[in-house]
Amino acid sequence: MRRTDICLYLGPADRAELQALLTNRNTPRKLVWRADIVLATADGRGTVEIMRRTGMSKPTVWRWQERYLDEGVP
Repeated sequence: MRRTDICLYLGPADRAELQALLTNRNTPRKLVWRADIVLATADGRGTVEIMRRTGMSKPTVWRWQERYLDEGVP
């Protein structure tokens, strides 16, 4: 099943903050996964590709996409 209802547009500030989480070696791994999911979604990657890239399950990917849409970066 392909989800067409998720479409993320990241502003420069949000993208920079998420990129900083990815590159900071002191960021907890779970935050890196979450940031990677959001960035990959914003770059137009599909759910299966994001699952392979992060090692997360489909429900996890969907959960973090929706959580970003509801709450933003924090």
